[in-house]
Amino acid sequence: MLLSKKHTILELAEKYNCKIKGDKDTNVSSLASLVKPTDDSLVFMSDKKMLKLIDDNKISCLLTTQELSASIEKSCLISSNPQLTFSRMLRDNTKEKIHAHDIKDISKFKNIASTTLIANSADIADDVTMGDNCIVYPNVTIYSNVQLGNNVIIHSGAVIGADGFGLVLNEKNSWEKIPQVGGVSIGNSVEIGANTTIDRGSLDMTMIGDNVKIDNLVHVAHNVQIGTNTAIAACVGIAGSTIIGKNCTLGGGSGVNGHINISDDVHIHGMTMVTKSLLKPGSYASGTTVEPVDSWRRNQARFKSLDDTLKKVNRSKGEKYE
Repeated sequence: MLLSKKHTILELAEKYNCKIKGDKDTNVSSLASLVKPTDDSLVFMSDKKMLKLIDDNKISCLLTTQELSASIEKSCLISSNPQLTFSRMLRDNTKEKIHAHDIKDISKFKNIASTTLIANSADIADDVTMGDNCIVYPNVTIYSNVQLGNNVIIHSGAVIGADGFGLVLNEKNSWEKIPQVGGVSIGNSVEIGANTTIDRGSLDMTMIGDNVKIDNLVHVAHNVQIGTNTAIAACVGIAGSTIIGKNCTLGGGSGVNGHINISDDVHIHGMTMVTKSLLKPGSYASGTTVEPVDSWRRNQARFKSLDDTLKKVNRSKGEKYE
């Protein structure tokens, strides 16, 4: 992407607290990826495997680590976290995409800050509250009794505050809906991905803490609580009344059972099924790795007899097996 004007790497170093290797007067006019650089571009590199790509003549400067800069002859900006620094450069040179859409007149809403931007096609209940600098993209639906803090971003198609899946069997053995009368409380600096759904609590509030980041196509059921600074990748499903701690990560496609607790600093690998509480920090995984289908079928068939086989082994050792 083109910058609004050319910068010397000295100017960038001073602004983003970087060190310089090479010519401090090197000019940069664009930010680009290492695999597709543009003219006079600044690119970031944090993996030594990518060193073979840096000879492209379009690259003026590399944003990298102190260690990797020793192997680079071009001008470098040196950062302890080059990806973070590059991200901030992109943010400072990007106009928010919401301005490409028709913006709703929010003057009739009593509880929405004037600095918030809402796409015209978003459907927002009259009693919704939103803090400063929120952004709501097209086709978002926010039901009644939903509270948003400051700097919240909600992407297209998300639904916040729909009824939770509350059902009870009646005397005719037929499902009867349990009224869902709670709401949703979303903290500050939360981002919610496209087509994600967060259900209202049955009586109390579904709670999303500050700085939680939720990817696309995630389902958060009623009465779930998610702690500060937790990140959730796409296609995760979290069943009702589960409590997830602070600083957790949930990998894509993972599933979390209802009515369990996950402590702070738990990291769940992709496609993991969490069926019980995880009360110690650390990384967790489940499932089997991919293998040729013929081998998988044989192993799956043998897995069904695993319990009987273990009983036989224990009996042969004279051990009791429960």
